[in-house]
Amino acid sequence: MTTLGERVKTERRAKGWSQAELAQRVTKAGYQITQGGIAQIERRGETEPKSIVQLAQALGVSVTWLQSTHGEKTAGVTVDNLQLSMLPSGGRAGTRPAAIPEPRQQLQVFASAQGGDEGAMTLSNEPVAWLPRDARLEGIDEAYACFVSGDSMEPAYEKGNILLVNPKAAVNPGDDGVFMREDKSGTRYVLVKRLVRRNESSWTVKQYNPPKTFTLSRKEWRKAHLVIGKYNRAS
Repeated sequence: MTTLGERVKTERRAKGWSQAELAQRVTKAGYQITQGGIAQIERRGETEPKSIVQLAQALGVSVTWLQSTHGEKTAGVTVDNLQLSMLPSGGRAGTRPAAIPEPRQQLQVFASAQGGDEGAMTLSNEPVAWLPRDARLEGIDEAYACFVSGDSMEPAYEKGNILLVNPKAAVNPGDDGVFMREDKSGTRYVLVKRLVRRNESSWTVKQYNPPKTFTLSRKEWRKAHLVIGKYNRAS
């Protein structure tokens, strides 16, 4: 699977644009960036969540495809090209794919990028795409989906997966959760981990790649949202 930076470079070159010209087009779309910024994206393979919408617009591709290669290249999220992995109980990932839900009320999808301690991702403040709402999330206005941009939970969750999240359900030991903190600027940092245990002051969580168990302060990581499923690229 190619990186976001490689896809940006391929699309830019296919259009015959220099990095400076792409930077100008992204800036016109609403996100100020320089030629050096484009070079960094192509080299590092990632970009800030808040810039991905304008980057996709400038290149004429869908946000979903640019972030993960899922869906149609020039359209929004297309669930025909995804499969839903159900979590049979709590938040534990199952291996048996279930049917894609029929289109219902739309579920907002947030972009992500690596950007914090312990492999934390940063989430975009505005949705970059929409998905049909899973039946288990109906009536939950705060429910959302987000892209995975790291590899610390492989093989359960891989880069490019889209997680389905219920922020109203409790995360219990053995469940997978999105643990969130916000800084003073409003940037949202999240960790996708399995909860081992909890008390009034901390979450003890574990990851798979590399195997590691550690503690998060609940004063800092105030929110824990239950992961109920994920979208994979269909095989």
